[in-house]
Amino acid sequence: MKHITAFINENTEDMYYRMILTYNFSDDATRSSFEELVEGLGFVDAEDQSTYVLPFDVQKHSKDVVEPIKKWSTAKDIEIKEDDFVQLFYLIKDNDEKRKIASKYLSYNPKTEGVI
Repeated sequence: MKHITAFINENTEDMYYRMILTYNFSDDATRSSFEELVEGLGFVDAEDQSTYVLPFDVQKHSKDVVEPIKKWSTAKDIEIKEDDFVQLFYLIKDNDEKRKIASKYLSYNPKTEGVI
């Protein structure tokens, strides 16, 4: 996968991506709708199947991506199934100011029939 290994470097000037997003939606219409959503958020399709990346120059935080996905997933015309998921990988700084990779895993919620 081109440049995915360059996700985290010592120097942010050399970073290619701010976030990496992987997903699985078994319903074709849901998958297409999701891809439109994330492309609208600034993500671009990666070479790997079911993977999108957010270029480093797009200034978004994880909440700027997670909240629209949650809202989208509960729309009446979206069908989320139990095995569907979205996982977002992004950088954080720990208390010692060291960069680390964090992730959020959004999976099916039977109460909302969307992802949480």
